[in-house]
Amino acid sequence: MNCAAELQRKNYSATILNQAMDDDAGSWWWWTNVIGTLLFGIIGIIGNIICFLVVCRFALPQHSFVEYLRSLAIFDFLSLLFECIQSLHDLFSYLFSINLLNFRSSIICKLYEYLNHVIILLSCWAIVSLTFDRLILVCDPWAKRWPNLSRRICNSKCAKRIIFLLIILSLLINIPHLLYQEWICRKPGYQYSAAFIGNLNLNETKSNPISKRLLCQCRTSPYLSHVTLLFYVTWKIYIFHLFCYTLIPAIILIASNTAILKLIHSRRQIVGQKNEHLRSKLTRTLTLVSIMFLILYFPHAIVQTLSILIFPNYHKRCDIRSLIIIRILKRLSELMNITALGINFFIYILGVNHYRSAAIKMLGLHNFNLFLPYLTVEHRNSIGSTLIHSNKYNRTNIQMNNSTIQLLTIKNNENLNQISKSSLENRNLSK
Repeated sequence: MNCAAELQRKNYSATILNQAMDDDAGSWWWWTNVIGTLLFGIIGIIGNIICFLVVCRFALPQHSFVEYLRSLAIFDFLSLLFECIQSLHDLFSYLFSINLLNFRSSIICKLYEYLNHVIILLSCWAIVSLTFDRLILVCDPWAKRWPNLSRRICNSKCAKRIIFLLIILSLLINIPHLLYQEWICRKPGYQYSAAFIGNLNLNETKSNPISKRLLCQCRTSPYLSHVTLLFYVTWKIYIFHLFCYTLIPAIILIASNTAILKLIHSRRQIVGQKNEHLRSKLTRTLTLVSIMFLILYFPHAIVQTLSILIFPNYHKRCDIRSLIIIRILKRLSELMNITALGINFFIYILGVNHYRSAAIKMLGLHNFNLFLPYLTVEHRNSIGSTLIHSNKYNRTNIQMNNSTIQLLTIKNNENLNQISKSSLENRNLSK
């Protein structure tokens, strides 16, 4: 089908065609995505910084979940930073025609895209590792076959090894992003978009990137052979997006959370009421983090995968309505993804008393009476002992100052008496 003739027959406006096939900047879903990303991204960046500092300063280092929480805070922080930079680039490009990400070099462009996708994958698998760690520690499903498995896996040393292994695997999996992309420029407008002409490599011409009439970004290299291009597209669709980014993490999270929730709500023998309560409270909070991640994060992964699978075929049918629906779903699911990356800190604060109290103390909010009821007994006692020590120190300083003042007044009085005596003696001698 001749898509150009079909679009002319249906009499679509140039604005709708550009929003569907080329650039949806200026649409309501674009504004919602940009403003929401900047708002939730900044809140999430601040929250992840506080979460990392709280976990590093007040958590017990021998526990495995502490290492996962630290790595999760770092990866989420970096992911949100990349998203905020991209949103600022889109906003400045639309309002002021300023390209913040004008790399002008394929090497910088490749490194930026490569690191971005590495961090995205690590954010996903950090929460998967945390959930699987909780599954082994709480449920211990292989206790009969391997009795000491939970002790061997659920410790700080093993957690560090797993995180290091995830970093290595993510760096290896994303190598095609480093090899098969280049800094490509094309003319603006839907006539030169991939959806219109049906090219997966999204290139019109490799031209001067300084010109304002060209759209420049990291795209699939136009110089790839057919076999290499087929390999890259297959890898991007199935290996990265479908399996590593969507299906495998989703299956692990759903199965692990189902087993944990089933055990939490089942009857258990009471073995130390206080320790059991603390373990259950922490487990519920970390399970809630995993479930919220599953609800908010994976719609974006699913929409992204479906768009890559379906999008290239729409140019054959010239289905503008479906293309716009995909654009809207991608923008809104991206906003849900940002929320998932920035919400963890607030779940920790609301769910675990120790972390809430530690955050209040670290931020200095314990000086206000409003936050004192939310402190744990341990932190209240430490604050009380600090206040008592400071009061004693102030009292000793006041006493020392008073004694010094008294000594000075006595010396001054003695000096005055000596002066008066000497003046009287001088008067008597003069007489």
